[in-house]
Amino acid sequence: MALEGRGRCYSRARGVSERVLARAFRGGWAPRLVRAAGVQRAVRIVRHRVRCPRWPVGARALRIGFVSDLHAGPTTHASQIDEALSHLAREAPDVLLLGGDYVFLSQPPLAVIERAVARVRAPLGAYAVMGNHDLWGDDRAIRATLERAGARVLVNESAALGAPFEHVTIVGLDDPWTGDRDAARAFRAASGAHVDASGVPDDASGAHVDASGVDVRVLLMHAPEGLTLVGDRSFDVAVCGHTHGGHVALPGGVPVIVPGPLSRRYAHGRHDVGAGRTLLVSRGVGNTESPVRVNADPDVMVVTLGA
Repeated sequence: MALEGRGRCYSRARGVSERVLARAFRGGWAPRLVRAAGVQRAVRIVRHRVRCPRWPVGARALRIGFVSDLHAGPTTHASQIDEALSHLAREAPDVLLLGGDYVFLSQPPLAVIERAVARVRAPLGAYAVMGNHDLWGDDRAIRATLERAGARVLVNESAALGAPFEHVTIVGLDDPWTGDRDAARAFRAASGAHVDASGVPDDASGAHVDASGVDVRVLLMHAPEGLTLVGDRSFDVAVCGHTHGGHVALPGGVPVIVPGPLSRRYAHGRHDVGAGRTLLVSRGVGNTESPVRVNADPDVMVVTLGA
């Protein structure tokens, strides 16, 4: 396929391989066959509770729904995407976070994404970042689709949540592989998302507190490699996908192939990344080169963040 969006690192070899894949899986026959054969893996709900020592006394916990790597396209059956978002709709999270890679290959069925995302009516809204496949594709059309579904797309931006979670900021990074690598801008925006009692925001050091004495940060990014851009900046919990848990893994979930050292190190699950920071990695939902996952079942996450 040809590079359509603003993404970087799109090689000639990738273009050739994607043209071959698009022709091989034309019409979406492969996921239909996988589903008919009964080997399409059910989407799991993975739950995490994250303790935040700085959480305001008496404030209730925040419930976060997270989904990544929908990969709408010729290797993912639409029912898999619908199942994932239906799970989250039933969980009724306070806020919905979307971790990127909504598509695979060009001309994806964007209506499938819009319908599924709109199904989750989170009272504090939905926030999204872009993944590498989105930025190689028609990223403007994908962004418009997410916005029609009610999600705000964060490109190195931050957003403070509404009441009763004014003390929580979502920090959204652009894709660390192919996007605009500017974590400093995202965290400067986070510092300005809340102001202190005098009405003056702090600098970009990450030590900011708002009028209530608390600024809890939820870092939303596509891939674990975003940590290399964040450095020692402060956040409480980070959520991401990208790895697919290897997509094809050995028994016990050990990934066979994962691009990037951090994606291999943090292939899935919960990780302590120092300074009181927690990283949560989802295996994601959809498929890319292979319409079948092995020992890497698709999942969505429900995260409870509080005292």
